[in-house]
Amino acid sequence: MERTRPVSESPRKGKSTMTSVTGKSEYTDWRPGGWVIQRSRASQGFTMVELLVTIALIVFLMSMLAVGAGRYLESATNARTMALIQRLSLLIEKYHSITGDYPSDGLDGIDVITTDGTFLFGGAALTHALTQPLVLTQKQPNGEIRVIGEEPAIGDFRSDELSSPSDGDQDARQLLDAWAEPIHYDNVSGGEVSFSGQGLGDTHLDWDDDEQVHSEDPREVGEGTDGIGPQNTNGFDIWSHGSSGHSEEESYDDLNTNWQGGQQ
Repeated sequence: MERTRPVSESPRKGKSTMTSVTGKSEYTDWRPGGWVIQRSRASQGFTMVELLVTIALIVFLMSMLAVGAGRYLESATNARTMALIQRLSLLIEKYHSITGDYPSDGLDGIDVITTDGTFLFGGAALTHALTQPLVLTQKQPNGEIRVIGEEPAIGDFRSDELSSPSDGDQDARQLLDAWAEPIHYDNVSGGEVSFSGQGLGDTHLDWDDDEQVHSEDPREVGEGTDGIGPQNTNGFDIWSHGSSGHSEEESYDDLNTNWQGGQQ
């Protein structure tokens, strides 16, 4: 007698359906134990395309974020340097109000020398003037200069605003901008005759012109300035070469200065 196959064990034909949630094609097939849902190859391929599009979108967003972060960082670094230049200007004016003179730049015939015998110029001379006690002098009727007192140093700077001591001389340091490049200073209170071009590295401490590139003094080439020569006659010029620093590809648009023409 022929045995009848139970209904539950009978093979069933598969059927193709469209899901209402994903809108993707799915194929149901009977296997021992129940129905099995299989997705079509087209559905799997579309999922891979979606993944690639998502990855591309993430890469695009990350690149845009990097560009924006770079611009923000440069803007913040410029702001820090300009804040330092403005702070220096106030300290120099305070120095002038106490002593009657602007700090010497060591380039106009008045030497600036540390107790260890290091000669200082430009920004290093300014650093020394602001971080050492102020010696007050008075000119006597016979022309003699007499020391009449001393006041505490007026400058206080963070460690990242100062270079390391030169050759172990603790008093031989120079102010640095936010890119760790030397700040330039020129006392031009005497007008044209007190103008000192600083296009060479000998105005900086521990500078090697054979190994390092020194940018031109913008005041000597009339770039980013109000002309060639001193910018603040009867006062002082301070500047930083900005984000391009001392390099062969310097952009004068990057200058940070205390005169009209550079970033202020």
